[in-house]
Amino acid sequence: MEQTLSNNEKIAEALRLLEDAAKGKKEELRTLVSNKYHNLKDALGEVEIGMVDAVSAAKKRTMQAAQQAKDLGLVKAKEIAAEVDEQVHENPWPYMGGVALAALLIGYILGRNK
Repeated sequence: MEQTLSNNEKIAEALRLLEDAAKGKKEELRTLVSNKYHNLKDALGEVEIGMVDAVSAAKKRTMQAAQQAKDLGLVKAKEIAAEVDEQVHENPWPYMGGVALAALLIGYILGRNK
């Protein structure tokens, strides 16, 4: 029985040692994870700043491209309008016939529904 008691005491002592070691490792692990989390948080913050800058630059480029397209479209529309105006003044009868035909078709389509 004496041997059993000493075995139980040995087991209890081993369990206490393991528990103390686990507590120390738990603190080490907590510190390690906290440091890694901090590093990850800092890295993500840097990436976020980079992404904000990249999106801002892309927005600026897009706005410039849209403005250039708008300006180019206005110039082309004015050129086309000037060409059509010149052609109508030179030879108006085909354009008048086209307008009359379009008006006839629209009148027929709208009048047919009633």
